[in-house]
Amino acid sequence: MTTEPQDAPALPEGWHLIPPQTLGTPGIAFAAAHETPDAGFTANVTVGVQRSADPGLALELGAEAVAAIEATEQDVALARREQTGDFVVAQQVHFTTTVDGVAVPMTQVQEFVAVPGADGGPATVWTVSATATRAQAEALADGLAELLDQLRAEIAGG
Repeated sequence: MTTEPQDAPALPEGWHLIPPQTLGTPGIAFAAAHETPDAGFTANVTVGVQRSADPGLALELGAEAVAAIEATEQDVALARREQTGDFVVAQQVHFTTTVDGVAVPMTQVQEFVAVPGADGGPATVWTVSATATRAQAEALADGLAELLDQLRAEIAGG
């Protein structure tokens, strides 16, 4: 996975790449943002990657992600959670954050995918996260779905 423009997945209209190193968060392999903020928030998609001896880490990360949001945001609700086998969790979290002193309803789609390593080596655990205001998430739904499908395909292709 890369943020080099010639190697990155094609982005839907209105989205642009962000160099992951500019985010200050270790382990981010891909980042993109929408060009039009809503209520002072810029919709974004990130992909993080880590190695683990435990491919079941994907399940644990899903629970930890909700707890992290609960620690900093208001009105947190797990709207959807789906588990596929022992290595994939997809969930949608609704919450309220504050932007410039105003409460803004948000939604975040999270996917945690563990790809077991070859010959018993460490698993690669991918974390895909798409965050937007609830109002903008509806407007961006088609483009986000397209981008998430491309990222899933890239992750599956290894």
